[in-house]
Amino acid sequence: MFAVDDCSAQLTWRASPAEDLTIEVGDSVAHPLASPPVQLVLDAPGRARPLDPAWPAGAGSVVLDGLSPATTYDVVATGRGVPRFRAGRLHTLAVPGEHLLCRFATVSDVHIGERRFGVMGRIHDALENPAPDGAGPGEPYPVRALRAAIDEAVDWGAELIVAKGDLTNRTTPAEVRDAARILSASPVPVEAFLGNHDNKQGVNSRAILGEQGLAVPWVPYARDLPGVRLVLVNTVDGDPRYHRGQLPAEIGLRAVRLSAESSGPVWVALHHPPELHRFPTVHPPGVPFGESRHFLDALVAAKPGAFVTCGHRHRNRRYDYGPIVISEVGATKDYPGVWAGYKVYDGGLVQVVRRISRPDVISWTEATRRAMNGQWQRWSPGRLDDRCFAVGWAR
Repeated sequence: MFAVDDCSAQLTWRASPAEDLTIEVGDSVAHPLASPPVQLVLDAPGRARPLDPAWPAGAGSVVLDGLSPATTYDVVATGRGVPRFRAGRLHTLAVPGEHLLCRFATVSDVHIGERRFGVMGRIHDALENPAPDGAGPGEPYPVRALRAAIDEAVDWGAELIVAKGDLTNRTTPAEVRDAARILSASPVPVEAFLGNHDNKQGVNSRAILGEQGLAVPWVPYARDLPGVRLVLVNTVDGDPRYHRGQLPAEIGLRAVRLSAESSGPVWVALHHPPELHRFPTVHPPGVPFGESRHFLDALVAAKPGAFVTCGHRHRNRRYDYGPIVISEVGATKDYPGVWAGYKVYDGGLVQVVRRISRPDVISWTEATRRAMNGQWQRWSPGRLDDRCFAVGWAR
């Protein structure tokens, strides 16, 4: 079970043992289609091999809706030649309020322009290689992933999408234009800010994004939705040589003032996570400890129930700073390949992180779990409680 909220659950698998797969959760029944086995391409494009050769079908995903809040369900599965069996158990989240006020979603670290993945860039995309019939290369995997994430978030009910930085891989003008065109084509409004990968080569990313109709302010700004204020904070370091973030006192205090001016709950988005220790314990480094502590202490004093979310590290995590909940959400384009949805209630907020389930995306992200000698599949996803949880607004 990859994701769960108060009324639905997402089940995923890396390989399927049978055709005609049927999954039952309570009264909800799904018949997902079997996908081809995942192809792993290492080093040389064109040299593909099955990632799980013993299994007849590949990675897949199914979302089951209509579940009851705060309820435990058995997950029952069957397939052709496979007797009905209990595959697992799930527990839906409690609803943090009586009324659902809005839904919005985020995408992080989309890296338009990337062509290979892994520490040494060894993993190539089998679907981007020329087809045997000469039809030419397919759409690059970061583009497929971003388009699919937007489509799935909108289908889920998102009224707004926030892109939390690293829109590009190397900040070339072509990459910035491609990212802007995809985001601008979203059927719902998009808010975006830059990441460290969008601040290289001396390219004015903000100007190019603006030409495509995607305004990206340099200073913190607010966007109000029913029941919540979104505060979007730029943390890009002025020196493009570094991955680290920065949050100077005047920028952090502006974000805190925007938060304090709201009479209701506040949701704050950064690209770089705040460092909670004097020396970074995780790579890549986030906002330096001193700047992080100054910002978070001021935010606790002004809005003790604020929710903070970040990207940058391509992983899913949840941790606390006093009364403030901080979440890190993984990338769209590498394992596990996710987007995050937020349901705002009158009494709190639900975060649900779902895998992108489009077949030509999940087959790629499954292959990337082999990065770092297989350690990426253990590091990046986090626990279910890191991805999906409900928090109440402080009174």
